[in-house]
Amino acid sequence: MEALSMPHDVISFERLTADASSRYAKNGWPSSKDEAWRFTNINAIRSAQFAPAEALQGVVSKAQNNLIQFINGVYQPIDNVSFSKGINCDSLSQNTVLTSALAAAVPDQHKVADFALAYAKDGLAITIDQPVAEPLQLIFDYSGDGVSSHPVLVFKIMPGAELTILEEHKGDGSGLSAPLMLFCLEEGARLNHARRLIEADSRYHLGLNLVKQQAKSVYHGDMVMAGGDISRSETQVSLAEADAQSYLNAVYLGRDKQIRDVTSRIDHDAPDCQSFQRIHGVLDNQAKAVFQGKVKVERYAQKTDGNQMSRTLILSPQAEANTKPELEIYADDVTCSHGATIGELDDDQLFYLMSRGISQDAARQMLIEAFLVDVVDELDEPQREWLVAPIEQWIKSRVST
Repeated sequence: MEALSMPHDVISFERLTADASSRYAKNGWPSSKDEAWRFTNINAIRSAQFAPAEALQGVVSKAQNNLIQFINGVYQPIDNVSFSKGINCDSLSQNTVLTSALAAAVPDQHKVADFALAYAKDGLAITIDQPVAEPLQLIFDYSGDGVSSHPVLVFKIMPGAELTILEEHKGDGSGLSAPLMLFCLEEGARLNHARRLIEADSRYHLGLNLVKQQAKSVYHGDMVMAGGDISRSETQVSLAEADAQSYLNAVYLGRDKQIRDVTSRIDHDAPDCQSFQRIHGVLDNQAKAVFQGKVKVERYAQKTDGNQMSRTLILSPQAEANTKPELEIYADDVTCSHGATIGELDDDQLFYLMSRGISQDAARQMLIEAFLVDVVDELDEPQREWLVAPIEQWIKSRVST
């Protein structure tokens, strides 16, 4: 990934989408032949016929502070909504600087990014120029069958500015959502980014987040993936200048024949940077999941501290989990580690709790919650309660079946 410098070439949104459309027409969808998709079977998506959303459907939210809503991938202005001082919104097609930044940030030959951009009608450019205390809510509401949604957003967090984002993807039908977002953090900027994916079980979700960080910036990315038939969330982070920090925490939950994919890449492109990843998943029935995380440390990125841990709890012998951690290190003064575990509920612990008069359902719930506590404890307020709610709902549905 390239460093976080504004691109020299000025690119219009029309050209950006046209170029992506040409690449998508040539390269098509990813398949198991693509290394990054080897463990994720998206044949159901490849064989489906999706039409980009045309007519807006869904319920427009009532006006409240700091609320941005997309319906079927299209930005839906809300009457009388107000934003905190420091939040500035603009059409991406009218902001060539951030459009050009997005063009430079999109990875080469990224088939899902090309699909997302090929059918995007416009995007939203959001600049944060000072600390904002109240969270910014991003609501993505989807509906309809055979419809693909293509929301595109670019955030620029100015030097010293701070923001918390509460991002929610929800909706029904058998459509596909392909959100693409870029977050540019300038020197000393801080972003707390919480996401929950709670779409209907019949939906598909293929999301890509790109994070570019300058000196002393801090990015906290927390995610709960609890919905959708096939759900993939990919995050690519570039620590482009010294003393930047990035934290990625995720919980994925799968049941029936659902597919879960959490993919990350963190590029340490500067010295004295830190990255921490903690990914926990719980799978039941015949669900499948993969966590693949790559950490690359360039030779000049000395004093790097990079840590990655993935743990998966299997509730059924038919469930399947794959992990693919990868360290690519060219510097010699670094502290980097990765680990991965896949296991089942401990029968001895379950027996112990039941011997103390706790019902089997309650005991299973306690053990699943204990398994996830390492990630949950890392979540900051105000997003912790908001993120934990779908986790608790999912666990209760599993222990009572």
